Amino acid sequence: MNDDELDPLVLAALRDVVPASDALREQHIAAALAEISPAEARSRFTWLSAAAAVVVLLVGATAIVRLGATSTDSNVTPRNGAITTVPVKGSACGAELVDYTIVGTYSSAGSVREVWSSAQNLVVVDQASCAQLGTFTHPAATANEKTCDGFFSTTDTQWVGAYSVAGTTLTLIATTNELQIRDGSCAVIASYPLPAQS
Repeated sequence: MNDDELDPLVLAALRDVVPASDALREQHIAAALAEISPAEARSRFTWLSAAAAVVVLLVGATAIVRLGATSTDSNVTPRNGAITTVPVKGSACGAELVDYTIVGTYSSAGSVREVWSSAQNLVVVDQASCAQLGTFTHPAATANEKTCDGFFSTTDTQWVGAYSVAGTTLTLIATTNELQIRDGSCAVIASYPLPAQS
């Protein structure tokens, strides 16, 4: 499966998954194998279910290990073919941003910008220097359970990431000249000029 076939939210979530330790993986396999031990009272359905569980665990563990091994890659090719740097969880810039979580990155003026969110605002940081380039207050948004899914990067837009504020999932999009915050229906509820390099 090619990474650019997955929804960006799924990719971001998978990159944040910590690979299972060998001990945990062995424990799960042992538990599944214990379910298929020979016993007169067990039905064929139970045996097949346990075998399926073992296969799912092995495939899942392999996928998690592969993602863990590749999650430190600095580049991924989005649908438009441009190279966008993907942040490593716990970016060096994060030390300055206590109580913030990273939303994602976008490219602008030949450099990569990280966007971080707190309960009150968004902060744009230059990934190379960790200099804070701009701070934007979250817009007022009505709480809802919808998420703006299916938005893909194009030549003029970059999907930065999704984040939650006050029970609402918002999506951050970078265009050639502004950051757009979109609500669950993908409507733009706020936009801010891209901060200039300091």
